[in-house]
Amino acid sequence: MARIAVNGTTLAYDDEGHGDPPFLFIHGFACDRSFWRPQCEDLSRDYRCVSVDLRGRGDSDATPPFDVTTAALDSAALIEAIALDRPIVVGHSLGGLVALRLNDLRPELVRAIVIGDSPLTAARSAGAFDDASRGIREAGSMEPMRNMVESFFVEATPHDIREHVRQVMLGCPPEVGAGMLANGAVFSERLDEMIKLADRRPFMAIWAERPLGDPKHLRDITMFVRQEPIAGAGHFFQLEQPEITNALLRAFVDDVERDPRSA
Repeated sequence: MARIAVNGTTLAYDDEGHGDPPFLFIHGFACDRSFWRPQCEDLSRDYRCVSVDLRGRGDSDATPPFDVTTAALDSAALIEAIALDRPIVVGHSLGGLVALRLNDLRPELVRAIVIGDSPLTAARSAGAFDDASRGIREAGSMEPMRNMVESFFVEATPHDIREHVRQVMLGCPPEVGAGMLANGAVFSERLDEMIKLADRRPFMAIWAERPLGDPKHLRDITMFVRQEPIAGAGHFFQLEQPEITNALLRAFVDDVERDPRSA
């Protein structure tokens, strides 16, 4: 693990492997960089892989604010500080929204985008994130999110993964969890625009068995996006089905290298 001061805070990250194109892995809501461990272990054999703890998560400092736009700017600052040359940005769940916002704000830093079962439906709904954020603040804990966390599992989700997810997500400091969902209006107002911007470069969406977005709507508003559902996988597909996830990411590298828009 390394730590670096960027954008008014200190972020923890893992930087492993060598090879182009590099990857930047961004975790989801109330999670940490451990949720991308199987991918970094495999892909770092051939590519440079960086996984980051967003503010207030894992080993990063809890310096407010914690919202998605701040996370996107932190990610941009990290890319520049460690000379990560136009990575494939891979974001799980809320991290997928961070990836879209990063591309929206600093497109010159991004080579390609992968969103993993990102909550596009909730993000598009005005006030949904703010309502959840308010509930956490009023409760003073992550307990209002327990039912949501449980909904992420399918029958086949292994017990150890369930326990890890519960421990990490429900153990998130409430001010951090609430802050990560704050200022969601940028998505309810501009999400489709951000998706269309992402579609100007190699772009892939990986979906769980019960997707948190609408794959049909994504197909309707894009021209080139690659969509990959993983049958029998819960929301944390990358932990439940790491071999399939890794294979999809390796196949996507092929897409990136063949796509003239990556140049």
